[in-house]
Amino acid sequence: MVDVIITGESGKLHAVYHKSEQEAAPLAVILSGSPRQKCHMNDRVSYAMFRAFMDIGFSVVRFNYRGVNDSEGSIGTTAENMLDIATVIDWIQNKNEDSDKIWLAGHQLGAWYVLQAMMRRPEISGFALVSPDPSVSDFGFLSPRPNRGLLLQGMNEGDEATAFGVHLTQVLKKQAQIDLETIRVKNADCNYSQAPDLRQMYNDLKAYVGRENSDDKLL
Repeated sequence: MVDVIITGESGKLHAVYHKSEQEAAPLAVILSGSPRQKCHMNDRVSYAMFRAFMDIGFSVVRFNYRGVNDSEGSIGTTAENMLDIATVIDWIQNKNEDSDKIWLAGHQLGAWYVLQAMMRRPEISGFALVSPDPSVSDFGFLSPRPNRGLLLQGMNEGDEATAFGVHLTQVLKKQAQIDLETIRVKNADCNYSQAPDLRQMYNDLKAYVGRENSDDKLL
């Protein structure tokens, strides 16, 4: 993996990129949580998501939104962060023109960004939502977009998060015709603070993506 600089709408975006040795390997973009909650591309969960895709042969990139660490600009709004995400998706696709699959994975607020990006990018092959932020419940942007993805939550996230996961599954199925598989990690909180919990999240994500990608089930 190497550090790269991607030219964004508000300046340079700092990213880390792994290029797969496999010809025409599938692609993945990792979306960290809210910068205002100190999330960034090198936090534990973002790195674990990155390694899950990397270790099953994907070309994958993770990055800092504008205003975060070495990315230029000021911390952005949702609309501005979505512009950064679009820039990074375009960048990895341009670097890998022979690849025909691209996945998105996001943690907390990044999970909500995953869904927004998927609605805007018909080429998205699959996605993973890791402990989505239950305080973000505006899903008016969803429209029919048949696909399938994974919802990962920790069992110690609490009743609100569990109920939100059920609600999110129903909303995605009804509004977007999306099949969402749910895995709950025993003893984990939303940040997978203990090493065994983070390892289990990594293993579950890797197993799901590996299975769905190899079986070519995605629409």
